Amino acid sequence: MQFRYKRIVFLTGAGISAESGVKTFRDAQGLWENHKVDEVASPQGFSRNPVLVWTFYSQRRLQANSVQTNNAHTALADLLHIYEKNNLQAALITQNVDTLHERAFGALPSKHFIDIHGTLSRSRCTKCNKLFSDRWAYFDGEGKIIEDHADHLWSNAILQTLLTMPRRNSLGLPLSPCCSDLLRPDIVWFGEKPLGVEKAIEHLTHCDLFVAIGTSGNVFPAAGFAAVARKAGAHTVCINLESPENAHSFHEHILGPASEKVPEYIGKL
Repeated sequence: MQFRYKRIVFLTGAGISAESGVKTFRDAQGLWENHKVDEVASPQGFSRNPVLVWTFYSQRRLQANSVQTNNAHTALADLLHIYEKNNLQAALITQNVDTLHERAFGALPSKHFIDIHGTLSRSRCTKCNKLFSDRWAYFDGEGKIIEDHADHLWSNAILQTLLTMPRRNSLGLPLSPCCSDLLRPDIVWFGEKPLGVEKAIEHLTHCDLFVAIGTSGNVFPAAGFAAVARKAGAHTVCINLESPENAHSFHEHILGPASEKVPEYIGKL
């Protein structure tokens, strides 16, 4: 089997999951499901009202579980598995927290997968930062405690998996098994540093092809990844419904829905 490129980096944004029915929860007024962003997506919001935040992310978990992967997720997963088997390197960096890439992989080549904004399928201890694979929805849409309900989001066997609902405090908030402190969603909130950026830059500076899929090109640091790869000598490609704000960073533009254009492009590799 011949490969045109030996080291590929893919970057995916909301556009790759839109065809699966994943909502972009922030509307034109800056509200997420009728909440101010800083109420449900900031460390300060969690400190003020952890029940509201966990209610919000419990619903995000349930909604994510209601959608399915599409052809773009599957094509990327297949290519990464093929590269892994042939001792070549294909890395996937995603800005999405919806778990669809994780579910498409089944068993992740974890060293080449970076979810820089976190994922709905993990929680983190607020005291020691230990990570847990967490599939539980703790509150319903009205903020009432759910006694026993787990969705079926993909879970990483590398992490300790919360197969039974963790102990909870009097408010119904989950407590970490390690420190008995509050668990929080492992999502990068506003004001927090994205995850794995150093690892991402290492991949970018050594790749010979960079492909951005479904990204707006206006959310940093991801919006600068194409420029980093291009400066390092990589061929840069954008697959999107329309040109992103960082269009000047790409050698090649492919316009159209990800579920069609991604499998077509990958087939040519």
